[in-house]
Amino acid sequence: MAELKFGQLPPGTRFHWQNREWYKTSPILACAQGEEKPVLVPRSTRVEVPDQPAAGETPAPTPSQIKRIMNDLLHDLREQLETSALSSDQKKELQIQTGRLIGQTKNRLVELLQR
Repeated sequence: MAELKFGQLPPGTRFHWQNREWYKTSPILACAQGEEKPVLVPRSTRVEVPDQPAAGETPAPTPSQIKRIMNDLLHDLREQLETSALSSDQKKELQIQTGRLIGQTKNRLVELLQR
């Protein structure tokens, strides 16, 4: 296994840290395997990354990874929306629309993987 700083990893990368397997969900967040709630990980944190597969052998993300990543995206969008200058009615409508679109995209990606 290679040792890298957390900040060097692209989102979606699996890594080992604190005797557990994790995956990076955003530039500063990661989820432990089997858990839904992301954890703040300092960019300078040293983590172990499994050796990379040979070219052309990149494993596809699992349905649970896609669901968590899309849920994290929805959460981040909603946080950004809360700080916007829109009216409360506009914010509510955008939350509904983005939730629906994220849900549809998540389902399509999961279906693709299950084929």
